[in-house]
Amino acid sequence: MTSRRIKETMPNSRVRSPGITGVTIRLLAAGLLLAASTACRGSEDDGGGGTIDLGTGPGEFPKVQGYFTRSESVGAVTCTSPTPPPGGDIAMGSYSLSEPVGFTQSGSKVSIVLLNYPGDPPDTGTVDMTGKVTLGFKLSMKEQNLRSGRQFYVDVTGSFVLNRSADGNQMTGTGSYENLLREGSATAPVFATCTRTSTIQMTRTGG
Repeated sequence: MTSRRIKETMPNSRVRSPGITGVTIRLLAAGLLLAASTACRGSEDDGGGGTIDLGTGPGEFPKVQGYFTRSESVGAVTCTSPTPPPGGDIAMGSYSLSEPVGFTQSGSKVSIVLLNYPGDPPDTGTVDMTGKVTLGFKLSMKEQNLRSGRQFYVDVTGSFVLNRSADGNQMTGTGSYENLLREGSATAPVFATCTRTSTIQMTRTGG
């Protein structure tokens, strides 16, 4: 759920940026600053639909399969000491985002596909018999923007817990994001850890 987001302050967004592959709205939610030119693209396509494979269905589990608009309000980043130098691709402020997604389901196994970026890896997880959905994603990237002339790499982890409404038309819950910053190399010791949390509402639009 992702995320898709990681998107911090608008131009520090979680949206695809030219020249960066595999970077989407999930980065925005994770707090990565990417190009703002497509920051509002999700709102143009809200309503869902599309031709993605939504899976074999819920079977005996509660149905979460379908198309949704995912709205997320993301809090500001908190970083451990030492504080990372200024710059880089992580926006520090709070922000909100909206993105159309497809929720695939095959029994208890679920995933969220970002409809604006169907080629990106989905957030994956499970749903239990009470309608509780647990999802997450992991990714790593080299920051495009230097921090006071220093190069950093970021490992991003996102996790989400959602609860399905009785009629299946809403899911609400929380997200958490962790950014591990490493200086000079993707395998260097962790320089700083930056975290943030979010609140999420998903509204069914079809399926």
